[in-house]
Amino acid sequence: MPREFLLPDLGEGISEAQIIRVLIKEGDTISEDQDLMEVETDKAAVEIPSPFAGVATKVHVKEGDTVNVGTVIVTFDDAGASSSSADTARATTGGAKAVSSAASDDGKGAATATLAPPSSTADSSTPAPAPPPPSGPRRTTASAAPVVRKLARELGVDIDSIRGSGPGGRVLKEDVQKAAAASGGEEISSELSTPTAPAHRVAVAPIAPLPGKPDNDKWGRIYREPVTQIRKTIARQMARSAYTAVHVTHGDEADVTELDRMRRELNEATGNDPKMTIMSFLIRAVCLSLRKYPIFNASFDQESGEIIYKEYINMGVAVDSQRGLIVPVIRNADQLSLRGIATSLRSIADRIRANQFAIEDLRGGTFTITNVGALGGTFSTPIINYPEIAILGLGRSVWKPVIKNDEIVKALMMPLNLSFDHCATDGANAARFTGEIKSYLELPAKLLLD
Repeated sequence: MPREFLLPDLGEGISEAQIIRVLIKEGDTISEDQDLMEVETDKAAVEIPSPFAGVATKVHVKEGDTVNVGTVIVTFDDAGASSSSADTARATTGGAKAVSSAASDDGKGAATATLAPPSSTADSSTPAPAPPPPSGPRRTTASAAPVVRKLARELGVDIDSIRGSGPGGRVLKEDVQKAAAASGGEEISSELSTPTAPAHRVAVAPIAPLPGKPDNDKWGRIYREPVTQIRKTIARQMARSAYTAVHVTHGDEADVTELDRMRRELNEATGNDPKMTIMSFLIRAVCLSLRKYPIFNASFDQESGEIIYKEYINMGVAVDSQRGLIVPVIRNADQLSLRGIATSLRSIADRIRANQFAIEDLRGGTFTITNVGALGGTFSTPIINYPEIAILGLGRSVWKPVIKNDEIVKALMMPLNLSFDHCATDGANAARFTGEIKSYLELPAKLLLD
């Protein structure tokens, strides 16, 4: 009898998912626990296994679709599989195997419905014929994000043959694009869709392969790419912050010459175990400053008209990844030593970039630090990670001539850009708070006193 398999519950607060890969096709014979498709939720990519065996008679979704939890995704004909009670006719609790994390808060994922193995009517002395192997898209073994694997399929590139340039050999989007160009993949026409091209047009180098599916508008070729779930979440969160908090940004600079010298000496003395980065010292400095200015370690509840001060300090650190800007949280960061902060920072950054994190790792932050300086630039207006009250953005540290004791000396200067919610506090407090952070960065020995 036909059975409908519904998109299972993928974790608390997750109501929809985007189909990244469909691993089966209609008519395939599916074994129990065989992966049916890969989906992406707000913060994690997960594979959906089949809760029972049978023939997939109808696949109701396709790659790029966004579906709600409880939507029918596959219809099965369980001919050849054992029957079960009526309450399993509609499978709604199929498990989700984490690719980048466990989707539920308790890390266990949804329960997987199972059925008894099919019974055989053949003579016991005669081996039963083995079921045909599952068909569908070839599974890849390369370490790559779902969007990168999708791009490789669209460009006809064997992702398993690519040597990744990312951390741990991870294949990046740029690697796929280079492989496609080297193999003479589909060229993108640079001609406009006009009846005739101007006689003076000259040949130009082809542009890099574009992601998405090809289409045309009235002016020429375009490519459409569905927005990922995580990008939708970022967009909603940023829009909520922009239209809720009254953003003001206070800018300053810190002389980190001595801090950088001490950091290098520590790394040499310890053999980079763990490697101390400027961010490790900055997190410590911010934690100590938040103790003195708790208004920046709080949230502003407009509905109740209350400021909610947090006794704990959970530091969010923005990490650039293939799936977007992710903000994992170091819990109770003020209770950690510099060594503990450096170790935690390295661990969460590696997990984020390898897509091996849980949604819980991204929750509960009280203050956020983002480092745009790693990519260049000196000034930015970081958007507050609502409902937090403030976020600190770092610019690129550069050597500058500064005046000290009536002499011009060379100093390594780090831009500090503090965005804060003017509903909760004002510029005077922001200046004092930033000045407190500077005092620790410019005299790093103070970090050992508090």
